[in-house]
This record gives sequence, C-alpha cells and structure tokens, in this order.
Amino acid sequence: MICVGTTTLDQVLEIEEMPKQAIKIPALRHAKRGGGPAATAAVACAVLDQPAELWSRMGADSESEFLRERLLHHGVGLSGTLFRSGADTVTAVVIVDRKGERFIVGYGHGSLPCSPEHLPLDQVAKAGAVLADISWYEGAVALLDAARAAKVPSVLDAEGIEHDKLFDLARRSSLPVFSEDGFALISRRAAPDAASCQALAESLGTTIGVTLGAEGSIWWTDGGLAHVPALPVTVQDTTGAGDVFHGALAAALAERQPLLQAARFASAAASLKCELGNGWDGMPDRRAVEQAMERLG
Repeated sequence: MICVGTTTLDQVLEIEEMPKQAIKIPALRHAKRGGGPAATAAVACAVLDQPAELWSRMGADSESEFLRERLLHHGVGLSGTLFRSGADTVTAVVIVDRKGERFIVGYGHGSLPCSPEHLPLDQVAKAGAVLADISWYEGAVALLDAARAAKVPSVLDAEGIEHDKLFDLARRSSLPVFSEDGFALISRRAAPDAASCQALAESLGTTIGVTLGAEGSIWWTDGGLAHVPALPVTVQDTTGAGDVFHGALAAALAERQPLLQAARFASAAASLKCELGNGWDGMPDRRAVEQAMERLG
C-alpha cells in the first residue's frame, strides 16, 4: 500500500458536550496523538497486515519527530515522506464530546511545499493498491496518474475541496469514495440516491462509493446501487473513522477482494475504530475485523 496526503499532530481535548455558544469550559482529558487522513489510513493498513508506505510532507521540527516515531512504531514506512526545514508540520486541535462527535481546527498546510518531486513514483507499479486524500492536490495527481499508468487500483478519499479539483482527482482514481459533504459538493447539492450516484459514476466513468456514517456506505457498481451497513457499536470517538475506512478498503482491494466484500471489511474496521477510540493506538487488528464481519452477515 502507498498512501499520499496529510500527516497531522492532533491535540485532542475531550469534553462533556459540544457548547452551543462561545464559553469557557474544562476538558475532561487531553492527549497528543498522530492524525491526518493519509497517515491514519497507512497506520490502519499496517495494523491490518498490509505493508504500507506513507508519502507525505512535514516540517523538520519537534512535532514531526513525534509523528515519525509513532508511524515507525506502527510499522509504516516513510520512504516518500519529506521533512522540510522551515516548514510547519500540520497541527490540529480536536474537540471530542461524550457522544464521540468531534470538531477539528487545523493549521500548517500553507508552509509545506506543493511539488511532488520527492515522491519515488517508480515504486507505484509494485504496490497492490494506492490511496490519496485531497489535501495535497499535486501529490494526489502524481500518485493517481502513476497508478493508472501501472494499472494499480487507486482509492480517493473524496472529501470537500473546491468542485473542479475534487472532480479532477475523482476522475483520475479508479475508485473515488465520497463523504456526504464531498458528494454534495461534486453533485451540486444532490442527495446520494440511485439517480444521482448513477449520474456521477457515468460522468466520471468509474464505480463510486459514498460513506454515510452510522448508516454505512453505498456503492454504484455493475449498474446498480448496493448498500453496506455499518456495525452497531457504542461510539467512543469518531475521529479518524473515515480514514480507517478508506485505508481498510484500499488494503482489501490490494488483496484483490471483490468490491463489496472489501467495503464490508472497511465498514467493520471503521465501526470498531469508533468503539475503540484512542487514535492510532486504538486501531482494530485483522482478527477483530474479520470477527466483526461475521456480525455484519
């Protein structure tokens, strides 16, 4: 697996409930953790026994030293990650309430270099699959184009950026998987139903997926709409669940699992992540995911 995109240092504050106005409240707990869509997906792959390389950008600072140690601890390779002196590692404040919902404020993308020239693109042909998030447009384009040329499956974590860039990345990937917000953006506010999914899939010329949180996910494939449920769990923290979903999906596709089986694998992994919480240290392992798939039926 090769994952391209963002790595962040998350300062996580747990609170009782989300405030409805601007007030000062105490946090129940604080933790410093690794985050970012591509980095979290890479950790998920590694814990699920799919070797993963993270191609990302960070500053050469204390934040990146912490992240490097945690990524290597979880078995993620960093052959394509740039540590740039003078740049800021992306940081985020993550507010999580007792229901597991979260609010995130990030900083630092603007100081990182845009060029993907450091990426070892000759390695793409050896990958079982690749994944890109939308935060580093130039890196995603380079990876997705290399994957297409090498006939390697590519998953796009298709969240909301500007419409034209999102559409461009989606058409470059073999499997764009949209969040609800991402689907609303690219479809000009259409609801993700059979008609709108078919129209988008036909305009992109590929299969598409849409994640729906606790409602699972839907897939336009083989001329019809298929639904894959989420696993009912007691939610501790939803932070990173979507990233785990995309990472597990790509890992399953790298193993040549059929699409809907791969989606069930990803759904089980993401659901368990919501139940476990605890950032990268709360990743479900292969055995737990396979047992959870049996519960999905």
